[in-house]
Amino acid sequence: MNSDPKCRLLAPIDVFGFLSLSAPRIAPDGRMLLAIVTRRDVQTDRRISAVTQTHDRVTWHDVPETDGTLFAQIAPDCRRFATIRRVADHYELAVHRPAAVAQVLHRSTTPMRELAWSPDGDNLAFQVRMDAKLPAWLGLPATPEGATWAEAPRHTDRLLYRHDATGELPESVFHVFLVATDASAPARQLTTGQWHNGFPHHVPPGLVWAADGASLLIAGTRRIDWDTEPGNTDIHAIALDGTVRQLTDTPGQTAHPAPSPDGTAIAFTAIRDRGVSHHLRRLFVMPSDGGSAREVLPGFDRSIDDIAWDADGTSLVVTYDDAGEGHVARVSLADGALTVLARDASGGSIEMPYAGHGMSVAADGTVVYIRSAVDVPGEVGLIAPGGAPRSLTSLNAELAAAVGGFRPAEMFWVEGGEGRRVQCWLLLPPGSGPHPAVLEIHGGPYAQYGFRFSIKHQVMAAAGYAVLFCNPAGSTGYGEAFTDALHDRFPGPDWDDLEAAVDAVAARPEIDADNLFVSGQSGGGVLTLWAITHSQRFRGAVAIKPVVDWSSWVLGSDIGPSIGRRWMGGALPWEDPAKYRARSPVTYAAAARTPTLLMAGEADTRTPMSETLQMYSALRLAGVDAHLMRFPGASHSSSAMRPSLFAAEIAATIGWFDKQRGITSPDRSAPA
Repeated sequence: MNSDPKCRLLAPIDVFGFLSLSAPRIAPDGRMLLAIVTRRDVQTDRRISAVTQTHDRVTWHDVPETDGTLFAQIAPDCRRFATIRRVADHYELAVHRPAAVAQVLHRSTTPMRELAWSPDGDNLAFQVRMDAKLPAWLGLPATPEGATWAEAPRHTDRLLYRHDATGELPESVFHVFLVATDASAPARQLTTGQWHNGFPHHVPPGLVWAADGASLLIAGTRRIDWDTEPGNTDIHAIALDGTVRQLTDTPGQTAHPAPSPDGTAIAFTAIRDRGVSHHLRRLFVMPSDGGSAREVLPGFDRSIDDIAWDADGTSLVVTYDDAGEGHVARVSLADGALTVLARDASGGSIEMPYAGHGMSVAADGTVVYIRSAVDVPGEVGLIAPGGAPRSLTSLNAELAAAVGGFRPAEMFWVEGGEGRRVQCWLLLPPGSGPHPAVLEIHGGPYAQYGFRFSIKHQVMAAAGYAVLFCNPAGSTGYGEAFTDALHDRFPGPDWDDLEAAVDAVAARPEIDADNLFVSGQSGGGVLTLWAITHSQRFRGAVAIKPVVDWSSWVLGSDIGPSIGRRWMGGALPWEDPAKYRARSPVTYAAAARTPTLLMAGEADTRTPMSETLQMYSALRLAGVDAHLMRFPGASHSSSAMRPSLFAAEIAATIGWFDKQRGITSPDRSAPA
């Protein structure tokens, strides 16, 4: 923790030094473990993911021919595994065998996703994006042979025709394919027509085989109104002749199908659609042919994510978030008893401390997952039957040693608006202070921060800033009433909670109450702009990829017409213009005085750059010291940005706050 004078300070350029994890897997017999490790390459400015593997749970080795891996699954025989990876301008599905060259089974110029081994290991199911030709009625002239014309026009008649970081998907559908794992036959397409799976149709929906190998299970919809109600999905069984049978019929999102080992039942999650902005995902079990489902944890006030069966079929292993922690737990199907196995689960993303999961269960009940803490980036964790969680990797130990360790955070609670208990964390920099402090606000708004690692928070602390992060009203992991408090009220109650947290921190002797700053991305950017237009307490602000006008956002964002509309109580902009104006930060631009740096991704379709540009112009016209920073080619998520741009985001945030304090920022172009 920087107590050693020989250690250097963490710097924005160290973004390139971190390794992160995803998709931990354990073979049924527990012998082989693998995970996808992502490095950030300083020469190409790209994230490069590859498979790492162990057979003794001590020594890990990188697997050749796996650079660019997106998905990986271990075979039932416990010896092979399959990958889907991006290779130059195409995608490849391959099977990897011990001491053998990877065998490519299928190539595609359009994205592939999901991997599922048949129970006998003879087939792999996967999905391929199938793009349709433009309608003939457009009458577009054909490009002459040898000619170089402009990129073809795009056409759609859908509301959902693009997805942030994925791109535009006009007239395309992900279809299910099968391929023999011995390469005895080419892959064949199993589904046809307007088949939309996932949420919306281009988000992986969890493709799995039924226990008898006679069909596949997937969440999706064949409804005509799929693009206006993308969250209305059900579990379907796809026979090997392509016949599709719907197994559930529940309003709202039904997902995560998991067949029991004996093939008699299917576990899944479903919501009870109450017409609000956010719903709990509840745990159900139904007969394998559909029919009446039984809720396993009635009254459990948390959302279930991953589901896996224990080998004897008497219990389920699940993940969920609870008060800033990611839990792995075992649930008895006999009485619903829930036993927590771990409280430090993470999704592996280390840019920001958001929730996430990913786990795998062996036949003997051993669980592998990703574990993290505020001062520990994600590592492969293992829970042996009857044992405590332990780490099997130390991916970032060398970098941690170079900077004297990463900073921990103190957790505390404050009383927010309307009597809410609000969970907060304060990450202090080295030294006794008093320190300038930054309120760093999470996006969503239906998301959460927690006991997880963040590159950005650690670098800000190394630069001398205390970092305050909180889970205000609307944050997940605190129950249905806590998220409902924000329905049709964003922003508002959440800002009341954040103000209470700032009050509590500003009163502490180690904090310089005259040097308070505010920053946030996406929904956090909304609240940052709400802060500077409703308060004068901050010396500087950095608003990253915000929404500033709800009318333009609902009509212009990739998720605006569906999810965003719910956030506004179901009203469209022309149905309640007063509500839209009242909740839009740009409405109050004239009240702003705080020097503000605005950042936008030029390829962002979640909160389009036009939102940021509106607020930049409004603040400048209102006489505010406002600056604009645009990131070429950047989409919305920090974890999807090119590493150099994320490093630039961190450096500029610190530089802006230093500027407001009248100090000269040190050169952060290289490690200190």
